[in-house]
Amino acid sequence: MPAVRRVVLLLLVAACSSAEAPEVGPPQPVRGLLGCPNDGVDGVARDDLTCVTYRGVGGVSMGGGSAMRIALENPELFDVAVSLGSPYMDLEYFLITVAEISNGGFCPMEQLLDNLDAIDAKDDPNTWCGPVALDELALPESECSGFSGDYNHHYRGPSAGRGGSFNRVSSLEIVHDFAIAYGNPAFYSSESTYRPPGVPATHHVPLALSASERQAERAARRAEICAEPVVLEGVYDRFYNPEGTFDVITYCDGNGPTNGEYEPGTADFPMEVALAVDYNGNRRRDYGEPVIAQPNEYFEDVGTDGVASADEPGFGPSNPDPNGDDYHWRDNPAGTERNIRFDAGEPYDDFGLDGVDGTGDYGEGNGAFDQSPNVEYAFSRSPRRIVESIDDRMLGRLHLWADAGIRDFLLSAQITNQFWGALRQRTDDTATFRDWDGLAAATQDEGAYDPARADFSEARIGRHGYLWYGDPAVCPGVDAETGRGNHVGTAKEILDRILTTFAFASARWPDGDFASSSGSIREQGSPNGVFEDFALVESFDSDALGREVPYVVVLPPDYYRGENRYPVMYFLHGQGQKATDLLASALLMLGPQMTSDVDDRKARRRADWQKMIIVFADGECQVGECHTGTFYLDHRGAEGEAVRHGEAFFELMRTIDDRYRTKPPAMKPR
Repeated sequence: MPAVRRVVLLLLVAACSSAEAPEVGPPQPVRGLLGCPNDGVDGVARDDLTCVTYRGVGGVSMGGGSAMRIALENPELFDVAVSLGSPYMDLEYFLITVAEISNGGFCPMEQLLDNLDAIDAKDDPNTWCGPVALDELALPESECSGFSGDYNHHYRGPSAGRGGSFNRVSSLEIVHDFAIAYGNPAFYSSESTYRPPGVPATHHVPLALSASERQAERAARRAEICAEPVVLEGVYDRFYNPEGTFDVITYCDGNGPTNGEYEPGTADFPMEVALAVDYNGNRRRDYGEPVIAQPNEYFEDVGTDGVASADEPGFGPSNPDPNGDDYHWRDNPAGTERNIRFDAGEPYDDFGLDGVDGTGDYGEGNGAFDQSPNVEYAFSRSPRRIVESIDDRMLGRLHLWADAGIRDFLLSAQITNQFWGALRQRTDDTATFRDWDGLAAATQDEGAYDPARADFSEARIGRHGYLWYGDPAVCPGVDAETGRGNHVGTAKEILDRILTTFAFASARWPDGDFASSSGSIREQGSPNGVFEDFALVESFDSDALGREVPYVVVLPPDYYRGENRYPVMYFLHGQGQKATDLLASALLMLGPQMTSDVDDRKARRRADWQKMIIVFADGECQVGECHTGTFYLDHRGAEGEAVRHGEAFFELMRTIDDRYRTKPPAMKPR
């Protein structure tokens, strides 16, 4: 019997328990995989049936935002998507926090010109106007203060719970990686998606020099670039060079003695994607000299009515928003005033990206609002933007989970809030949970939160869930020693967050195998009777990358005892990590599939999770590709280094379906 016909028969059997099964055509492949296009294995939607792929994708930090993007861009291939602590859930809000906080704090041009003798003095109030505060708090109704930082003082918060040092240079390398993946968000050039306009390709440290045996070459190339900055004349900027009077230069940055802070005299890292205004003409960026960015034409974010709230009839202390158009992610996600994006009807200056009339730069005078094509591309790949436009039927078959720490130094909670507001516009079936106590109250009958005991069924918590972790009763500084609510959190928070990913996925696939297994993992019939039979470090030959790509696969406890097929959960790591870093966690994933400590489950010989295949994908940058993380995206490239990491992930999925007994998509009653 042909393979496709066998699959069709399997789908028919699984589709309906009644005697009359619906007619289902041949499966329609998506990216070379069986999926659920238009919520039907054959691409045909049916009102009484829905399609289940038995696949999920989740991740942490870089991997979390990437997992949500991959699932929302390819809803035909997944049922479940999970993002843990990611600042990439809304690239619009992410870039605003970068522009206003991480790239903020510069004094007005006139003030700087009046005090050029102090332009390189650290934190002189005459030439440095930081820090910049973010008014919006992660947790609604919190009495804690917000976060603040600026270009010369990147906010780092307490080291506890941060998940790494994130020193200044490593953070700037992430900025470079973002530009390699999505394009330069600060500038548009018709010659390069990476370099600012006017900067030659020679102003680039080849990524091949990141190889350990070439560190001396890399240092020499960096020193050469820092010693010979590119000097650009006639570059205009609305705020810092409106007459084009001053030269604009490439510059270098570096690690100061305090983590995250720039110290004059420590500039040894070339900022390849940025430009500064050289007010004193010494061909280097001094401490107070501004770093400029030109992502879009200037506009007034007053909403589609074209009127700021203060100018709306009836405005006053008791009526701060007479027209009801002030944006708030939770209270008014449809609002267009102060939503940090241009909406039709808002006033704008049609002066091009530099914001100066008469310079003839990109977009000037064309009668339309313009933003950099690089920014447009990044926003088109943003999870928030995608969730706003995804087809209703396909969104309706996904199950989404997110978390974020309320004191995450990367502002992941503030950013994820914007995504969640967009999701709430599309569906009422969402739930938010305040810290672990709030999650425990919603998912289990008593006691402290335990991801093994928790009930993540849709009947219990609804379709989609979002957890703010971190103690809302304390403010930043109080829990600095433990790291509660930071980017990764305490050791227990890390563990609970990861286990929650798989508990949520397990609860969302129908017809799962929850049968408990007796004996140890070594007694489950594996070839060698060792734990390593269930947690394998493997690789596949990637055509997209032209190299071997590693991955880790965790097989369910009874994999070697029969011919059963299993759902698959893919997990994507964060920047600076690799797939094998997660190998040690495999044992934690097997226990809940084997047994349970919950009395009623034990009585029914039922494990906490259904059996599943777990795959840790690799997003580590290899030499010549990027610095710290791939974003699991096809790169736009720096200088020819446009590597196809997005396609490589789908190659991995095809490899898993070929090598392991994965469960095929099936039609199920709604």
